[in-house]
Amino acid sequence: MSNVGFDRLIRKEVSLGAIREKQPPQDHIGLTQIAPFLDVATDDAIFDYIAGGFQDGLAPARAEDAEAELAQKDELLYGQGRASVIDWALKDKYTASDISRYREDLFIQQQLRGVDAGNLPLNFTGRQVDGFQQRLAREDTRRRRFLDNRIEWLIMSAIDQGKISYNDGKIKWTVDFGRPADQQAQAPASGLYNGTDHDPIGDFQAVSQEMFDKYGVRPKRVIASRKLLNTFWRSDRFIARTGLVVGGTPSSPIDMNYLVSGWDQDAAVRIVEQAVGMQFIEYDSVYRTRNVGSTQWVNNRFTDEDTFYFLPSPGVENTGYLGEIDDTEVGFAKTLTAPHPEGNWSSGYYEWEDETRDPWMHVRGSGIKAFPVFPYMELTYSMKAL
Repeated sequence: MSNVGFDRLIRKEVSLGAIREKQPPQDHIGLTQIAPFLDVATDDAIFDYIAGGFQDGLAPARAEDAEAELAQKDELLYGQGRASVIDWALKDKYTASDISRYREDLFIQQQLRGVDAGNLPLNFTGRQVDGFQQRLAREDTRRRRFLDNRIEWLIMSAIDQGKISYNDGKIKWTVDFGRPADQQAQAPASGLYNGTDHDPIGDFQAVSQEMFDKYGVRPKRVIASRKLLNTFWRSDRFIARTGLVVGGTPSSPIDMNYLVSGWDQDAAVRIVEQAVGMQFIEYDSVYRTRNVGSTQWVNNRFTDEDTFYFLPSPGVENTGYLGEIDDTEVGFAKTLTAPHPEGNWSSGYYEWEDETRDPWMHVRGSGIKAFPVFPYMELTYSMKAL
């Protein structure tokens, strides 16, 4: 049947696949809704800042035959922004036994090609080879998840704090994008949302007007947790919609969920959306960590559960305020990604394999060169409501 002996077909281990636990929300909205990829040619990217200039102020008057006044330009109003793209990567190592078993199984499978599978041992019908390939695929996916989490952390850290602070014990740096202090973690005008006397519509309209007065741009998107969005309908402003008002005051206690058909948390969110002209984006995504030696997993949120984050429209770079002053490809925000040699000098994610340094080890890795930039962080606002 074959020149390969049956003793080489005996294996002590059989892979039956993997069992996965139920995962918490781990969606990523940073690249899809806030700061999409922008390919750049090198690791260092620059763009000019013009804080003032000919487009501002009033034109001077002149006589019919007089020489026009020369444009006066203040050098302090001109500057240059620079963004350095950082390389993020991780890898997996496979031991000699992993590789030798896989290569032996693959070789034997090739030698036995065409042989009736019914005459082969149960544990050798390609399952060993398939099991190792599935393991490689799982770990490729895991590394990609880590890279996606890192990019999401970079983007959402900037949205949360107005800056990115990184410290892993070996490398430490901070990039401040310049959100004004009076737009960071501000309290709602009507008070915190832990009771029933808050005014969501009034609070969001107040933020919208403040941003318009300052910058001429109104926020159009609000990122918030489900916990915060559920506070809207607890406001006593909505109780009047039930018609359960006695003597000019609402009868108490009232739980509208049990008394009014079709009235729920989502209905309140839709009412506020329509009233303030903003889109609410529910966001509860996390990344998971576990200390070495511990069995306890920790869910780490990308953003604060008790804070509303106000952002301009995703197309703001093409219309209105930014359309007049911005001619870069960055616009409100972009995640710059640079070429890497292992990606054939193309931008985005790349992978590599290394099995030449140590013949008894196989290494597979994944990485990306990327970093988000927010030239217009002043157009954002965060409101801590709980």
